[in-house]
Amino acid sequence: MSYSKHRLLLIGASTGGPGLIEKIVTSIQHSFDGSIIIAQHMDRVSLLSFAKRLDRINIYTKVYFCEKLIQKIDTNSIYLFNKSAILKQNEQLVLQALKNYKGIYHPNINELFFSAADLKDYDLRAYLLSGIGADGAKGLLAVKKAGFICIAQDEQTSIVYGMPKIAKELNATSKIFSIEEIIRDINVFLA
Repeated sequence: MSYSKHRLLLIGASTGGPGLIEKIVTSIQHSFDGSIIIAQHMDRVSLLSFAKRLDRINIYTKVYFCEKLIQKIDTNSIYLFNKSAILKQNEQLVLQALKNYKGIYHPNINELFFSAADLKDYDLRAYLLSGIGADGAKGLLAVKKAGFICIAQDEQTSIVYGMPKIAKELNATSKIFSIEEIIRDINVFLA
């Protein structure tokens, strides 16, 4: 499969997400011309430990735990941001922390997805995984309306069928997939 645009893969997750994300990262068995940005609801210390673990289990790519206000996004890299952040594109793509974010979810999946909907020079795909609440559902809808493929996890393989359920109810999904189908889809997209 040939891509003329840089591939950008976004993953939003909450309760049950770490185990699912680990399965996804473990499944990537090659370098890829693209970037993965993960918004996993988690406190700083746990997220740092999780990023280090992911970096150890995948020898094909670099996993970054980001704490800077602005992080340049490179290819063949996976990013977990400690703060709620948005994507901005000028000369390069950067992940920029929201300085005055007051929401309850950290990092906020909706904010990340909303900002991605404005990207034009990327082949983008967004996934919303298991989690309590509704974070990510409205952002996923914005990404879908921008013309990108949006996939939510199915009820059967979700640890908590909250966020993907709300996305389905909002008609924010292009497809509903099991975690195994999501893993296959990601690997095809990155191939």
